Parts: sequence; structure tokens; C-alpha cells
Amino acid sequence: MIAKISNALSRSKIFRYRGSNIIYLLMVLFAKAYRLLFMGQSHVVLPTIWGARLIIPKNSFAANRYATLMLGLVEPQWKNSFEQAIAKARVFIDVGAAGDGYYTLRACKINPEIKTVALEPLRNEYRYLLYNISINSCTGKAVPLKAACENVGSIKIGGEDVACVSIDDLIPRLKLQRVDVIKIDVEGAGAGVIKGGLNAIRNFKPTVFFEVHNDDERSAVMRLVEMGYDAVDSGGEMYILIPRKPETRR
Repeated sequence: MIAKISNALSRSKIFRYRGSNIIYLLMVLFAKAYRLLFMGQSHVVLPTIWGARLIIPKNSFAANRYATLMLGLVEPQWKNSFEQAIAKARVFIDVGAAGDGYYTLRACKINPEIKTVALEPLRNEYRYLLYNISINSCTGKAVPLKAACENVGSIKIGGEDVACVSIDDLIPRLKLQRVDVIKIDVEGAGAGVIKGGLNAIRNFKPTVFFEVHNDDERSAVMRLVEMGYDAVDSGGEMYILIPRKPETRR
């Protein structure tokens, strides 16, 4: 019953909070009230209906999305497509995993055979990502890396010097024989992620879940279309890029 309710909500446009100021306000108010239960602590603990328990720092990017984390409805536009893709996948690269590690943990719970590479560049978010992987019995199934996923080198994010690694560099480093699904949510830096993964995308044809924020990322979406992908905007520029079958390629 709970799963049916979650699926129904994921199909409802009103619950897609990026397009609903009312829902977003309700989420913020719920988060503020929930944090009162953890006064004096630097984090909150979230039970979920999808089998995970999350430890979230109060200053996390997830600070206002407690409700969607608990209900398994982060980016509900993607929910069904993501679950279907992950169920058949063997290797998933989660670019911008964040402290909650939502997509990494969802993959671990949905598909016990999957290997996930979870990239998170910020020190505090990465520390909580490690906690959440550990307490949810996903150690060994998930490979966490404290890195930004662009070109090799380093960049500064939020005042921190962060090492960079490209997807193409990860393939030989981790001895990956395939890549089936990639999720990209890096607050506007996704064009660099795509650029650094063109060989892997060309060779493995993964399904790509890409949250787009700016013109550079829109151009990266078009680059994938030119490479033989169909781009499905599932709402709010939440793209699902699906490799076209050979007979349907333009």
C-alpha cells in the first residue's frame, strides 16, 4: 500500500516541488519542525519507507527535502524510470551523490547485484555519504570517491580545493567493464561531466539522468542527442537521455 501511494504521488505534477511553490513551502516548514526533534545535534535521522535510514547534516543540500527523502520521492519525475533502469543495471555512476546518497542507496536497495560509484566533492557531504553507505549495508556495493567529476586536475568548490576525475579516467582506474546508468546533478557543472565521459558514453551507451541548470548543460544534452540519444524532459529540465536503438537513429 505504501509503495502504491509513493508511486501515485510521483505521477502527480503538484508533488513535483520544483514547479509548485506551495509544495516547496510545505517541505520547508516540515523540515524546520522536524529539526526541532534534534535540537543540540549537528544532524537529523530520517527513517524512510524504502528501507534506508539516513543521517543528514542540518546544513546539507538536503536540508529542505526531508519529506521527499523519507517517501522516496526526490525528483519524482525520475522515480519510475530510474528504478526500471537500475533494476537491469550492473554499474551505476552517481555524480553529485550528496551527503544523503539518495540515488546511491536507492540503487543498492533496488538491485543487490549493482556496483555504484558515488562521487561527492565537498568534505562534510562526503563524510555523511560514508556514514549512510555504512549504516545501510551498502559497503562493498558502493565505491565512494571524494572528487568532482570533470577533467583531471583540481577546482575550488565552496572554498574547498577539490580533486577532479573524469568518467573516462574512472573506467580503467576501477576496472569497470561497463557503465549502464549515470546520474548527473552538479548545480550547473554538468557540461564538464559529459565532456569528461564522452568515450564511456560512446562505448557503453548508458542511460543518463541529467538535471539541467544552464545553457552549457543544455548544450551538453544536445551533444548527446547528436551522439544517438533521445532526450526526454520529464519536467523542470529533468532530462532522461536514452540511447536510440540502431534502427531508429537519425
